[in-house]
Amino acid sequence: MTDYSTLLGPDRYDFAVQLAGQYHLDPSQVLFGYLQVVSDVSGSDQPGDLQNPKLKQVINERFDHFLKQRH
Repeated sequence: MTDYSTLLGPDRYDFAVQLAGQYHLDPSQVLFGYLQVVSDVSGSDQPGDLQNPKLKQVINERFDHFLKQRH
């Protein structure tokens, strides 16, 4: 499973562009979609919450589903 938490870091735009090309989306759709999933799953928009491995796994699974659903 891909770790998408890079989308919250300093290289987020480069990774979003890569994913956007792969899934035929706009980079803004990728970034917004990831933030939506993080907020829905964690109930927060604080990156520190992603240190919990179980939470990170759920976020990655849901965002992977988000990407494939739009592909």
